[in-house]
Amino acid sequence: MIEGALIKRGIDVQNFEISKCDVFDSGFDLKEYLDEQIKPHDLLCIGSPVYAGHLQYNVKKVIKALPEVDGSWGSLAVPFVTWGGVSSGIALEEASGLLVKSGRTNVLGMKINAYHCFTKKFAVKLNEGLPGDEAVPYIEELAERIAFLKGKGPQVVRDISKDLAYMSRKEKIMENIIFRERVFQRIVYPKVKIDPKKCIGCGTCVRLCPVQHYELVGKKVITRKGAASCIHCGECFNKCPEDAVSFKVDRFEGILTKVARGEGDFASWETPPNAVYPVKINETN
Repeated sequence: MIEGALIKRGIDVQNFEISKCDVFDSGFDLKEYLDEQIKPHDLLCIGSPVYAGHLQYNVKKVIKALPEVDGSWGSLAVPFVTWGGVSSGIALEEASGLLVKSGRTNVLGMKINAYHCFTKKFAVKLNEGLPGDEAVPYIEELAERIAFLKGKGPQVVRDISKDLAYMSRKEKIMENIIFRERVFQRIVYPKVKIDPKKCIGCGTCVRLCPVQHYELVGKKVITRKGAASCIHCGECFNKCPEDAVSFKVDRFEGILTKVARGEGDFASWETPPNAVYPVKINETN
């Protein structure tokens, strides 16, 4: 959607998907790979799903591996995230901090409310069908602001990282102490298992896995040697045609059903659900 809105405004775009390949394997030279694959540019937009209120850790790995700003690698950055209706957390703040450390200036940012992947097989869905038409005005606004920056001098560019740190101190403490993504990954999130009696070796799970955790050997799906850890996105579970993938998210059904209905302790307080940052701008920033 961002690509289309930018092209419509006469901006050249390279849409590069970092997932569905083996770049997160142990020992992979991610920095060299990025340097080879990403074309010369002025501005880098980098997106991520929100996991437990954080920037997905593989995306953090990508930002940390970005080559230094030079003639090919531009100095301007736009982080954006999709979040599943509970909280966008500190994901944008984490992204902006890492981008600043890489020598880049955060000129804009965006959050978009999206379908919660755990609820696709629940009776009550959370944010089903999102993002959709409601996201279009924000995509257009982001593209318009990027187009405004094209060809402008440094006097119209400022780092807006403070605008992306919109969570309260209390909420930040909660995210950093309780909702730690690595802990959730290891302890809280369910383990994915494949039933060899049901599996027909069609390769759907292998094809859809964003971190290429699995490989197909003959008709058997196995974990690849040295592969990145499963990130519990639910793609294999939700798309397996034979229901051969076990992903026990039912423990979350009560909580997320309440969230979808605006009830319970985890019901989202976040307003607005979609936003382009900084929320208010004037002609020069």
